Formats: sequence, structure tokens, C-alpha cells
Amino acid sequence: MSKTKAFVYPPTGLEHYGSLVDSIDGFDVIECECCGFKHIIPIPTPQKLDDLYKDRFYSTEKPRYFKEAEEDIEWWEMTYRNYYKLFESHLSKNSRRLLEVGSGPGYFLKCGKELGWSVVGFEPSKQAYEYSQRFDVEVINKFFDKRVTTDHDKFDVVYMNMVIEHLPDPLSLIKAVKEALRPDGIICIIAPNDYNPLQKIARNDLCCESWWIAPPQHINYFDFESIARFLGKADFDIVESMATFPMEFFLLSGDNYLSNNEVGRECHSRRKMFEVNMYKNEAEYLNKVYRDLASNGIGREFLIIGRLRNNG
Repeated sequence: MSKTKAFVYPPTGLEHYGSLVDSIDGFDVIECECCGFKHIIPIPTPQKLDDLYKDRFYSTEKPRYFKEAEEDIEWWEMTYRNYYKLFESHLSKNSRRLLEVGSGPGYFLKCGKELGWSVVGFEPSKQAYEYSQRFDVEVINKFFDKRVTTDHDKFDVVYMNMVIEHLPDPLSLIKAVKEALRPDGIICIIAPNDYNPLQKIARNDLCCESWWIAPPQHINYFDFESIARFLGKADFDIVESMATFPMEFFLLSGDNYLSNNEVGRECHSRRKMFEVNMYKNEAEYLNKVYRDLASNGIGREFLIIGRLRNNG
């Protein structure tokens, strides 16, 4: 039986405890009974995370991010247009106001503005904020929290892509999101689908390490079930669950991209080609395929849309 581990996070005083799942580089991954999802302990301090995300993230952790985003722009624009269409299917006709938490280089906001949406982003990285200014979109160079929700009108959608896995206290962010949303608003979260069935097969049968564990950048490790449970406890009803392309298909087919960036980019290019062809011909069928994968817990990331519950 896995050993039970415990840790008190000083900023909140909250005790995190649960069975040990993995260990790497001085961090333990636990199945936290307090939170209801897996995360690392010790949890990095806010000061360390501020330094990482404000100043070093894109220069030291993701130095090729902007270049690769430019190479992928056709695919990203098609993907983003598909997401906005999904949002519109869950909103009334005139509900077109969106907040992006962690807006990065600004491409998602740019796409929304071109589609007629009113968009605002919060981005703590100075590099990403400066990059986004070329698109003439409103971006605030700060971390998003409840202190800034009073400065803006309410939003119909709060969108965060590859954000929640980085947060030391995701519940605090969700509480701030609730304050920022209109009564019938929706939240969209895209994040890695970790400890998924295909990862477990690759780890066990191909003798791979748990490559998806990446502390201290990735603190939390959600899957479809735990993110839905987490949002449910925060008063959101799940209205959409979709997967993204299961990149583990390539790994299980003999393309070992784990330690070879060139192989990884080639696999990514094949994934892009598949999705671009689907978007051009039958985007809704692609969405159906990804809903079916989500129902089986498969997909490299999850896309979850939750509607703010009316508790009145």
C-alpha cells in the first residue's frame, strides 16, 4: 500500500494529505484527500512562483514557445475558432464578453476580437504581455485574482488554457472566476489529462518514466473525473467534456518523442494535419470524436465547460 503523506501549505494553513503516487526531484505526488485531486508536495511558495512566471517562464522554461506558436498559427486559429463556436452554442445570442486568464502571446484574444467578441486578458509574464500588444487587444500584465474583478464588467466566459495545473491554490482562482462571471456565465478549462489510461500503459509496458510530472511548474495533476468533481464542488454544472488529440497514440505506435524534440515536432505536425483537414471539412464530427474519447478518459488534455449553478 502507498504511504500516506502530509504537508501544510503555509500561505493558507491548509493541511494536504493523501496516498503517495509518485516521487521525482524532491517532490511527491499525492492523491490529496483534502483537495480531491493529485498534486505535488511541498507546494512551491508564492514568491518562487512569482519569480518563475513573471520573469523566467518564457525565457528559461519555454524558450521556443513564441517561434513554435508562429509556425502553428493556421492550426491554432482553426482550433480557437472552433472553441468560440462551442462557447456560442452554450450562450444566449448577445453574450460575447470573454476573460482569458493566462493569455500568453494573445492569439486567442486576437481570434475572439476578429469574431466580434469583447475580450480581456490577464498575463503575468512581461515577455508574453509585450508580445500580445502587437494584436491591439486589452491585456493586463498581472496575475488574475479577486482583487481585480471589481475593475471590470462581468463576463460571459472565463477561459483558461494550461493554467490550473500551475496554481498553488486553484480553489482561490475559481472563487475569483465566480465573482467575474455573469449569473448564466460559463468557465472553460483546458489542462493536461494526467495519469490517463494511455500514459499508464506506456509507463508500464514501455518502461517509460512518468514523464508528465513536471515540478515545480506543474503542481496539480487533474483528469476528466477530478476536474469535473472539483468544478462541481465550486458550484459549476458540467455542460461539455472534450479531449484533445491523444499524443500517446504516437508513443504507443513506436514514435518515442519523450527525449527527442524533433520526433515530438514531427508527431505534432501529423496531429495538426489531421485536425486541419477535419476543421476544413467536418469540425463538428471532430468534436464528436473528442467527446467520445473524453467519455473514456482518453486525450492528452481535457476541455471542460462548466456553467455557473443557480443556487437561488
